[in-house]
Amino acid sequence: VMTPSEAIRAGADCIVVGRPITKDKDPLGAAKKILEEIH
Repeated sequence: VMTPSEAIRAGADCIVVGRPITKDKDPLGAAKKILEEIH
């Protein structure tokens, strides 16, 4: 298991993120943070 940014640096073409978004009090905010992390 890696963070989204680690996966991208390791060459991933696609990442799957579930619970870090669905279990967060602010799912939209969590998704935005992940997108910021990988871009």
